[in-house]
Amino acid sequence: MFKVAVIDYGNGNLGSLLSALKRLPVSAQVWQNQIDAGPVDAIIFPGVGALGSVIHHLDLSGLRPILEQHVERSHPVLGICLGMQLFFEDGDEGGSGLGWIAGSVPTLKAQVLPHIGWNTVAHSQGDGNGAQDPAYYFVHTYRVLPTNPDIIVGVTEYDGETFPSIVRTHSLYGVQFHPELSGATGHRLLSQWLQEVREK
Repeated sequence: MFKVAVIDYGNGNLGSLLSALKRLPVSAQVWQNQIDAGPVDAIIFPGVGALGSVIHHLDLSGLRPILEQHVERSHPVLGICLGMQLFFEDGDEGGSGLGWIAGSVPTLKAQVLPHIGWNTVAHSQGDGNGAQDPAYYFVHTYRVLPTNPDIIVGVTEYDGETFPSIVRTHSLYGVQFHPELSGATGHRLLSQWLQEVREK
């Protein structure tokens, strides 16, 4: 069976994502430290936590160099919300990210934060991971700002500000929303992402 590692940042809040993965033909393995790390076909960074504390955990747990090896070997990686933000270099939330994608993670400019609730994704043609679905569930205060705008394949508007809600580059695929909280549309996105990475 296709094996997926779900990275545990130490806050234990993985229930919704693991429940969503149980409805898919995958074997999910939780990685909290380097001892947990075994052979997998893909990796998922979940979306709960703060950038600085998560990076600190990845360093202390010994997972960071292991994850970097997977990225260097072009293994598929999905980042959800904070998980996508971790791909980038710098963040307003205290500290630097993993630096796998050039760009920063500034705070949204909206008057009311965090941005919570259902919102639509306007997608570019050819994105096969369900971005055509009308709405997903968002919970975030920060957004990504890639140096290369060509990696943006979906955008969302909130309080007059348009921000990237889906990015894709090489083996990295990031979404600002929570597919595991987005009902049938989120299930479809996870399913299509898994199908796509299986075929590569």
